[in-house]
Amino acid sequence: MFYIFEMANNHQGSVEHAKLIVDKFAEVASDTGVNAAVKLQFRQLDTFIHEDFKQSDLKFVKRFNSTRLSKEQFSEIIEHIRASGLSVVSTPFDNESLPWFDDLNVPIVKVASCSIDDWPLLNEICKINKRIIISTGGATIETLRKVYNLFKHNNRDFAFMHCIGEYPTPVENSNLSRINLLRSEFPDIEIGFSTHESPDVDSLAPTAVAMGCTIVEKHVGVPTDTISLNAYSNTPQQMKKAIEEIQVIQSALYGTSKTETESLGALKRGMYLNRNVKEGEILSEDDFYFAMPCQDGQYNVSSIEKVIGTIAAKDLSINEPLKKDCNRTTIDDKIISKIVRQTIKILSEAKIPLSGNEKVEISAHYGLQKFSEYGALIIDKINREYCKKIIVVTPGQKHPTHRHIKKEEAFELLHGDCTLTLNGKEIRLTKGKPILIPRGVDHKFRSDKGCVIEEISTTHIPGDSIYKDAVINTLPLSERKIKIKLR
Repeated sequence: MFYIFEMANNHQGSVEHAKLIVDKFAEVASDTGVNAAVKLQFRQLDTFIHEDFKQSDLKFVKRFNSTRLSKEQFSEIIEHIRASGLSVVSTPFDNESLPWFDDLNVPIVKVASCSIDDWPLLNEICKINKRIIISTGGATIETLRKVYNLFKHNNRDFAFMHCIGEYPTPVENSNLSRINLLRSEFPDIEIGFSTHESPDVDSLAPTAVAMGCTIVEKHVGVPTDTISLNAYSNTPQQMKKAIEEIQVIQSALYGTSKTETESLGALKRGMYLNRNVKEGEILSEDDFYFAMPCQDGQYNVSSIEKVIGTIAAKDLSINEPLKKDCNRTTIDDKIISKIVRQTIKILSEAKIPLSGNEKVEISAHYGLQKFSEYGALIIDKINREYCKKIIVVTPGQKHPTHRHIKKEEAFELLHGDCTLTLNGKEIRLTKGKPILIPRGVDHKFRSDKGCVIEEISTTHIPGDSIYKDAVINTLPLSERKIKIKLR
């Protein structure tokens, strides 16, 4: 999360008051432990305001004139912000202010909603190699697509902020559903929330964060005996309260229970023998019944697929709990060790690093004894609404013909050689060229010298693979889907 404390003109044209604001909100950031910045606003008033209106009574002209700061004064404030441990952000309202970003070493450019279609300004900002955060108040989706393409074309690091340009914004006008639209339309950039609701009402920022926003901007200030705040600026106490509410939401979003597994485990049925079993017998589902309690060291009912096909390690009696030392696997550890060595060698040649936390599965379609001929090793990198896997195929290995009911995937060759047969047509994979495999289409692949493939797909669903050779599905899962560690 990144917080922007928008000072705007609340410094009232006073460097000392600006420093007071910085000090108070640096305390807020320190107390709450957040990553935050103070935001300023740059305008070159000599050219920003038309000559005929420089001394007019127009609301904003009077406001800008009364709070005017020189470049030297801004420099003093910026140095104070840095010394406080906060970052510096500023909004340029005119092209003439852009050189100040380099002159004053301001690392983040904030585009105001009123400038979202100020093309002369945007065409210059997109050339600046700094982080850029863009408010989107009042903009149509067509305008936002044009802005997005402009900054993408120039390879800029930028984000969009949902914003309503009404000061203060009534809660009923907040249109928070637009956050979902922005995240859907522009999935590869950060989406934030620049909020202007009154601090006297419940903050909408926690809801925006729950919806996926990772940047929050609020106007801030420090009232004194002679200075009052506008209806949408937050005092240090109000800002701290809003941040703490956001942090509660974050803990609810990402916090996990440390006792859940134990609590649910106590409610699971244990596995008990329903007949006498001799040492060396292969265990089947018919050998068990399930009942509470599940005792210490005992398999519970969720382990049934792991147990089926394993061998009794000793004589077992009827009604005895099946403990985890009562059975042994049929897996040949020597074969597993060989597979691990081959895989690490291929990944090393491909220069593909591993964190050590990946889920790794040997897919042995006809059992481990035939793995050198049929199968693949699958490294699960992530599996959410999308899925990424690394597939390692050893020299001479084939993956049998199959199709997916729900999953759509794409293969891209990272290393070695691979021939994909897609709906009967052979395709030689090449680096840098992904091949789409639609759902429901038969496919198989092989490698002569070994290869590494990146698979990107929709969510992986267990049981979604339908093999052409029905024999494959007759093997126990424990013999053809084997979880291992590479490190």
